[in-house]
Amino acid sequence: MKKRLYDEFIKLLVEANDETKTQLEHDLLVSNLRGWEQGVEDAAGHRFNGDYYYMEMEPETFSNRPMCAGLFLDWKEQSK
Repeated sequence: MKKRLYDEFIKLLVEANDETKTQLEHDLLVSNLRGWEQGVEDAAGHRFNGDYYYMEMEPETFSNRPMCAGLFLDWKEQSK
């Protein structure tokens, strides 16, 4: 069960970090992620950290990027 929860966490995290989204979409996705995380912690006692997901995927790209539990702290909407 924890594996499936982690997979869902990564899906929500990647969506929240997607810089092709608008600021409003990003804010809603982050809010959804935080609510999901709190629900999982309350119900099952599990907490997740997505930092290693990104660092293992492309260490040269993500190792210097500021993140907290996998959420990009320097997220910004791409200009169109």
